[in-house]
Amino acid sequence: MNNPGKLTSKLIACVQILAITFLAACTFSTSAAVCHATGDPAKPYEEITGTQAQLKDYAAHPNDYLYPVPANGCPTSALVVSTGMITICHATGSNSNPYNEIKVSVNGLNGHGTHPDDIIPAPASGCPSSALAIHNGKITICHATSSTTNPYNEITVSINGLNGHGTHANDIIPAPVNGCPSSALVSQNGKITICHATGSKNNPFVEITISINGLNGHGTHADDIIPAPAGGCPTTKP
Repeated sequence: MNNPGKLTSKLIACVQILAITFLAACTFSTSAAVCHATGDPAKPYEEITGTQAQLKDYAAHPNDYLYPVPANGCPTSALVVSTGMITICHATGSNSNPYNEIKVSVNGLNGHGTHPDDIIPAPASGCPSSALAIHNGKITICHATSSTTNPYNEITVSINGLNGHGTHANDIIPAPVNGCPSSALVSQNGKITICHATGSKNNPFVEITISINGLNGHGTHADDIIPAPAGGCPTTKP
């Protein structure tokens, strides 16, 4: 006669083996997506979808593999990867300090890939000093053209990678609320001079030097003059 205890033990063991096999199969068949480097400057990353088992070989490429794909899609400019780490701008939600520049692992992005307001990677000239107005993963910037008659083109680019404009020191990120300047900004060490409207009748403008990235929030000030005129700020309100 069979021992009921032994039969129960064998049944439990079989169930455990079947459960482990099933979970393993699920793990390797689960759909996933990665950003794989293409070597093409125009489209540096390609989003590839497959099972985890199919994508596991990409993990051997630490400098060109992003998993999971960031919330706003693959970067539109090549990442600068150093020992498996990249620099990003983490959105803080603070008006006075809207971004923290931090280094995170390129794989997993330390969870920042799920943050739609983070900037991945950080622009070459540093994180913006004012919060970006993001719509469907895109922002509006002023692209410097080197033309004296039309020094800036107002364009909309992806927040992730900024379509390569993060490496352009003379671009204005984001574009001011009144549109792009009609004269070229004179920037030094990533800073420009503007006329800040004070609201005072006796002293309507104060000349200040601010970061070109984010304009220290002055891009949202309709009465500020960006850049300051060559002859200095007006002594009366226009």
